[in-house]
Amino acid sequence: MTKAENTEAENTEADNTGAANIVSFPDLAVIEEQAAAWIAKIEVKELQQVELDKLGAWLALSPQHQEAFDRMNSLWNGAEILDDLNGFGEDVGDKTAIENGEPVMPWWGQRMLVGAIAASVMVVAGVTALYDAGMFTEAQPTHFLTQVGEQKTIALSDGSTVILNTDSVLDIELTENSRIMRLTQGEAHFDVAPNPDRPFLVYAGDGIVKAVGTAFTVYLRKKAVEVTVSEGVVALIARPKASMNTAQSLQVIAELKPIAALTAGQNAVFAEKVEHVESMSEEALGRKLLWHGGFIAFSGEPLLTVIEDVSRYTDIRIEIDPDLETLPVGGYFKIGEIDGMFEALETAFGVHVERVSPSHVILSSAS
Repeated sequence: MTKAENTEAENTEADNTGAANIVSFPDLAVIEEQAAAWIAKIEVKELQQVELDKLGAWLALSPQHQEAFDRMNSLWNGAEILDDLNGFGEDVGDKTAIENGEPVMPWWGQRMLVGAIAASVMVVAGVTALYDAGMFTEAQPTHFLTQVGEQKTIALSDGSTVILNTDSVLDIELTENSRIMRLTQGEAHFDVAPNPDRPFLVYAGDGIVKAVGTAFTVYLRKKAVEVTVSEGVVALIARPKASMNTAQSLQVIAELKPIAALTAGQNAVFAEKVEHVESMSEEALGRKLLWHGGFIAFSGEPLLTVIEDVSRYTDIRIEIDPDLETLPVGGYFKIGEIDGMFEALETAFGVHVERVSPSHVILSSAS
């Protein structure tokens, strides 16, 4: 059994034990990496028939392989791949071949793949036609920030919207050819107006998030970037190290291959490489995005994680007794109403809240 088959068998076993909403990062990362490698090979037209047969076998391994391949193609190559894939199966015949113990996709399956990609390209083109490039207006203020506990909604001239979360800093550069967001601190949610001719790029830490028409959240952690996709597809790119101007940066990024592609309901943490990927339920995604409406919610997270998140919205320093760090906590809390959370911890979770000063609180066990 191949490595890919082994990892997918493990995923099936996880599903049967009730973990269907979690995607093991190593498995997904391998598939995304392989998809990116195949797209790179096809783009430079290096594939021979033997390699085409191997690609067919790889695509046939699982729906996840096909989906990863389609995402990479639609984001980076569009219809250019069709010429390469049209050569699939010319000498295969109407049968399923076996190579190194792996099935090779028959020619009719390969033709169906080409048709599906062509259809997706037509849909994208139709959406693009609805966008009026003439709507571009003069440059807007480029620098936005929020204080601790503050949130701000920014309407961009291209029709996109940004919600800037607490204690965040965002620089925006809109031109006729690009839309560049530089998140240097905190968190922001982007609802992107479709326009493939004007790439929408979010620079954060060592990563770049690329989108066409989608909605997603980017949170700049201390050493990595967290991305949550609520609509559409985004690509994750490792940021080039060299310093360059906007035009040079766009050219370099256009030539880079993503390290992963995320779809609606997925969450990932990455920097130079992807560290974690999770496929979220609708309920979990809803909780994750509640901050847009001024609330935060938890469903069994350890108290340490809860306090770390809550602390982003207040200047109060909160200390936790180590014995309480793993205490599971659930509930909805309104941003800014920190006293309500303390009251809930005392009433429902048996936590003693010691108010050392107006800006310092210690949490310990009530017993």
